[in-house]
Amino acid sequence: MLKYVALIMLLLPAAAHAQQKPKKGITFCGWRISDTSAMHLGFDTTLAFMRISDGDTIVDIGASSGYIEGVLSVVGKFRDVHFVLVDIDSNCLNRPMVDNMLAYYSGVKEARINNHFSLVINTVDSLYLPLQHYRHSWLLNTLHEIPDKAKLIRDIGAVLQQGGELLVMELLARPKHMIHGGCNQPLMDETQIKKLLEENGFVQADSKTWNPNQAKTARNPYYIVRFIKK
Repeated sequence: MLKYVALIMLLLPAAAHAQQKPKKGITFCGWRISDTSAMHLGFDTTLAFMRISDGDTIVDIGASSGYIEGVLSVVGKFRDVHFVLVDIDSNCLNRPMVDNMLAYYSGVKEARINNHFSLVINTVDSLYLPLQHYRHSWLLNTLHEIPDKAKLIRDIGAVLQQGGELLVMELLARPKHMIHGGCNQPLMDETQIKKLLEENGFVQADSKTWNPNQAKTARNPYYIVRFIKK
């Protein structure tokens, strides 16, 4: 990760996007999924667990260009959610990249995405978010990349209200498959994730383990778990 000068960009919702098929070569960081059947296969389990409702404000730590929110906005039934995208990498999280992501997934959906997106560039020292302000936060496929995991969890707890929730989604470490295939960082198992969160101000509520590819066995199954701030 690169260090950036402290900067916060809380921006207005994105402008309207033309209803069009996704263009080839459009630039943003993250997945470009054009097959809605594949989206449902990969995300229906996640979506059901997330319990997203219109009117929610959700902070996504390590959001990149917001591509997960783009996919969820296609397959989900919500239409009025405020996503606060937080990332340390301003090359991926910036207004043109997010606008490109929204244009792409509006094309897949064949309708304008009406959810709202704010952008916050954080640093290793601060999330640059107001304290005790939010009810919902996500840490999706990000925790394994963080050097000081305990500090990040405490920082997230500081911006959540009492009883606020943190959803963590990670590939799980399994014997002989302990390293993330994309970034080559060590993975954690269920016990390690639970211990990390509960030692830093959270209590586990519920969890689910699954393989989105629906294979009988998975080297590293996905794990999504809900923690509540004590």
